[in-house]
Amino acid sequence: MSLQLARQSYRRAESADPQVPDDPHAVIGVALTEVLGALERLSLAAEAGRALPAGPMTRALSALYLLQGSLDFDNGGEIAPALFQVYEHCRLQLIDAFQNGAAGGAGLRQAHGFIATLREAWGQMPRPV
Repeated sequence: MSLQLARQSYRRAESADPQVPDDPHAVIGVALTEVLGALERLSLAAEAGRALPAGPMTRALSALYLLQGSLDFDNGGEIAPALFQVYEHCRLQLIDAFQNGAAGGAGLRQAHGFIATLREAWGQMPRPV
């Protein structure tokens, strides 16, 4: 990749980043929304038999790592390990789809459903004061 092409790619990625809020509750909402959007794009590509785009794959994996890293296992009760398992399952579905292409479309759709449910529930939670 030429230096010029690398700069252009960096600028596109930089301008595509959502604004990161200061509120930790909102950060989780943004991360869930990022995963959801990326899974949607990846699912559509898999269902159409196209190669999975690297950008959404990277965004989804990064957001999932953020979500996993944000879990409080000391104070989170049973929900923290359960969420970790859901995020890990989604991560594994992403990796499987990347390795198997269109054959991984069903796993991507399943992961999308899990994240959509979590995103909806997160949006209904009252924000801590």
